[in-house]
Amino acid sequence: MHKLSGMDATFLYMETDQTPMHISSLLVCEPSKDGENPFEAVKSQIAARLHEIPSFHRKLKHTPFYIDHPVWVNADVVDLEYHIKHARLPAPGNIEQIRTLVQGLHSLVLDRNRPLWQFYIIEGVEDPEFGLPKGSFAIYTKGHHACLDGGAGVSAMDIISDSKPTPRAPMPKNEVHFATDNPGFFELIGSAYGRFIQQQVDLVKAVPALTKALGKVAKNTIEDTGSTFKSLRPAPKTRFNVRVEKQRAFGAQSLNLKEVIGLAKATETKLNDVVLSVCGGALRRYLQDHRELPNRSLVAAVPVSLRELGDMGAGNQVANMNCAIGTDISDPIERLQKVFGYSKISKKQLSAISDIFPTDYSFFGAPIIVSSMAEMTSRTNVMNHMPSPFNLAISNVPGPRKPMYLAGSKVKTFFPVSIATHGCAMNITLQSYVDRLDFGLVACQNAVPDVQTIADYIVEEFYLLRDMVAESAKEKKSTKEKPKAAAKPKTQATPKAEVKPAAEAKAEAPAKPKTAAKPKAKAKTDAPEKPKAAAKTETDEKPAEAAENS
Repeated sequence: MHKLSGMDATFLYMETDQTPMHISSLLVCEPSKDGENPFEAVKSQIAARLHEIPSFHRKLKHTPFYIDHPVWVNADVVDLEYHIKHARLPAPGNIEQIRTLVQGLHSLVLDRNRPLWQFYIIEGVEDPEFGLPKGSFAIYTKGHHACLDGGAGVSAMDIISDSKPTPRAPMPKNEVHFATDNPGFFELIGSAYGRFIQQQVDLVKAVPALTKALGKVAKNTIEDTGSTFKSLRPAPKTRFNVRVEKQRAFGAQSLNLKEVIGLAKATETKLNDVVLSVCGGALRRYLQDHRELPNRSLVAAVPVSLRELGDMGAGNQVANMNCAIGTDISDPIERLQKVFGYSKISKKQLSAISDIFPTDYSFFGAPIIVSSMAEMTSRTNVMNHMPSPFNLAISNVPGPRKPMYLAGSKVKTFFPVSIATHGCAMNITLQSYVDRLDFGLVACQNAVPDVQTIADYIVEEFYLLRDMVAESAKEKKSTKEKPKAAAKPKTQATPKAEVKPAAEAKAEAPAKPKTAAKPKAKAKTDAPEKPKAAAKTETDEKPAEAAENS
C-alpha cells in the first residue's frame, strides 16, 4: 500500500469531464528496418518490461467514506487490450492528421478502475516534408498526473525504450510476494487518522524552517519592494483565463537545441529566458492578430522541479513560479533582457520558500471538499470573472540527449502534450530530445482553436531574435574598430616631428657657447611643452570615445 501525497491527489480531485488530468507525449518513429508490424513489436516490448515500472501495474483504492487521500494497490490484472491500442491514419497520413487524432484522444479521461496509463500506436504515417517515409508510425502515450510528473514520465520512457537499435533483454521479475497488497477497512481508517496526527507533528517541526523562510521573504521585500508588490498583482485578463470545455487543440513545432543554447550564451541569458521571451513574442503577435493585446505583460506559471538529481521515482515534485514574459514589449532584444530580469526576481522569491514548499497535505474529508470545488468550477462560469495570478503555463522538461529506439525503430521527435485547466486554457510545454527542442501546445479548443498559429509564431520569433542579436553584435564590433583606426595617424603625427628640431637645436647650440645659452633654455620650455600637451590630448581623448561607443 502506498498513499498518495496531497499534491498527487489534487490532480485526481481537479479532474472532471472537461478537465482531464493526464500528461502525454507524441513520439514519431522511423519505419522498422526488418519490416515487422510496429503495433505487435511495440506492444510486446512494453508487456515484457511492464514489471519494471511500478506505476504501470498499480490502481487506486479509496479510503472508507473518502475521509483521506486514496492509496495505490497492485492491480490483479493489467489488461493490455485496454492499455495498448492500435490506430491507423487514412492516406496521406501527414503530421496534420496526427495532430487532429491527438486532439481527440487527449480529450478522453482515463478509467480510474484500472492502472492510469495508455499507449496508442498509430500506423499509416507518411509525410515527406517532415522527413517521414512510408512505413513510419507514431506513439501517443497517456499517464495520469497523479502518478507521474514530467520527469517521471521521461524516466518511464527510458525504461520502455532502448538506446540502441537492438532491444535489451527485460529485467528479471521478482516472483517473491510476502503479503497481499490489499488493505482492509480498519487498516485504511487507522492509516488515515495516523496521517492526520502526523501532519500536525510535521507542522510543529517545520516552524523553524517556516520562520527562516519568512525572514528571507521579508528581506527580499525590503530589497526590492516594487517587484514584490508587482508580482502580487493579478495578471491581465485574456482569452486564456476562462472556463475550459472538453475538446482540446494541439500544436507542435521544433527548434534546434544548439541554436537556442548558442543564443542564450551570446546574450548572457539562460535557455529558459530565451524560451519565455520567444513565447512572449509569439503570444504578442497572436493577441495583436485578434486585437486583444493587453497593455500589461502576460504572466506565465513556470513549473520548477524539486526532484533531486538522479531521482527517478514516480509522483509529483514540482513548485510554481510566476514570471512576466514581456508581451508589452515590441523589440525582441529588449524583451529578452526584461524577461531575464523578471526571471531572476521570480527565482529569488521562489528560493526563499522552496525548502518549505508544501508537496503534501491532509485534512478530514479532503477528497469530497476539493472535488466538490472542482465540480462547481466546471459547472459555472466563475473562472471567467475571477482574477488570475497567471495567464498560461510554460514548462521545460529535460529529455533524453541520446536517440531512443522502440522495437528497433528510431524515435525522431518527442513532443510533450500537457494539461489545460479552468482559468489556464493554454499550456506550452517543451522538451529537449537529442539536438531538438520540441514544443507541444495544448489549449481549450473553444478558447484557442488556432493554437498551431502560436506554435509557428514561436519559431518565427526565435529566428527574428537570433538575427537581431547577430546584427547588433556586428554593429558593436564595427563601432569599436572605427575609433581605433582613427586614433593611429594622429598619435604618429604629433610630438616626434617637433621634438626632432629641438634635439637638433641642442646639438647645434655648443657652436655659440655664450649667446646660445638663452635660446637653449627657450627650446626646453617652449618648443617641447606644446608638443607634449598636444600628445596628451590626442592620445587620451580617442580611447575614451571608443569606450563610449562600445
